[in-house]
Amino acid sequence: KWHPATDQLMGTDEYGTAAGPTSSEAWSIPFNTMDYDEFMFTTGDCQKWLVTKKDTVLQWYSNGDRQIESSSISEKPYEARWYRRTNNKEDPWITLRDHGTSVPAGEVLY
Repeated sequence: KWHPATDQLMGTDEYGTAAGPTSSEAWSIPFNTMDYDEFMFTTGDCQKWLVTKKDTVLQWYSNGDRQIESSSISEKPYEARWYRRTNNKEDPWITLRDHGTSVPAGEVLY
């Protein structure tokens, strides 16, 4: 199940009750005023994950190459094609590999 966020990872959405990774409901706290420079995305069981720079995510792109610093499939940096489009509130699509191959392979992390 996907989170109901519509802020495109800007950190302004707030919903649910923050209760950690075992929460029975989706939740988010505001993080738009926090100082950070990386995102880590994981599956619920933490088997699939990736780390990328904040600036890599918070630009506009459509099937654009984005750098992944490290992940569950590579400890070395590599690129994958993602989406973060201005008028698509379900974006961004953050995946372990290119969007087109990650969706059917169950490698969508956000």
